[in-house]
Amino acid sequence: MSKILDRVADAGGILFVLLTGVGYIALVGPSMPESLESPTAVVDHLQAHPPTAAFWAGVWMEGAGLAALVLLAARLAARLRATDPSAWTPAAVVGLAVAGFTVKIGSFAAGIAALDVDRYDAGTVTALLGLNDASFDVAWAVDGAFALLIGLAALTGTAMPRWLAGFAVVAGLAVLVGLAGGSLFDALQPVFLLWLLVTSGWLLARGNRTVPSAPEPALAA
Repeated sequence: MSKILDRVADAGGILFVLLTGVGYIALVGPSMPESLESPTAVVDHLQAHPPTAAFWAGVWMEGAGLAALVLLAARLAARLRATDPSAWTPAAVVGLAVAGFTVKIGSFAAGIAALDVDRYDAGTVTALLGLNDASFDVAWAVDGAFALLIGLAALTGTAMPRWLAGFAVVAGLAVLVGLAGGSLFDALQPVFLLWLLVTSGWLLARGNRTVPSAPEPALAA
């Protein structure tokens, strides 16, 4: 990575929180129905809140935030690889991050298609939005696994401080437990978001320093 891209990757957690937060909560969310229980009410809401330029800007911001998370994962994976070049975990970390990105970006198609309320009946529109909601849970589960794997791998190495690696484990478990508990997710999700902010802050402060290398093998006597 170039130095500029390295800095962007280091800031990936901060960018993810800001871009997805502002993009979805402030710009996309108001156009989406709060409940999918009544297909008729869903269609009525979409007709009353057609997509605007701000909505599409929010979609692009959310996509950029998701991409920033992948860059952060790649940056952390590089640190893991530097401490143990033969380990499988760096590739797995990037793979999970890419999988989460793919699931969420892929769900955009269903959500965008649902906006064409004149083309589909109410049941189809609601089903498309339901598919979008289901992908939310899948993507977050993958992101939780990505944080958990990073934390477990870093606990046994020097890629990051033990406290930050432990924080990653807690963040990953918080997401997975929150999804399993249903109503617990909203309460536990901030743990993951805080871990992202802290991790990016640490990388931005120290990421320009040399990544710790794997120890040289001992010479045979």
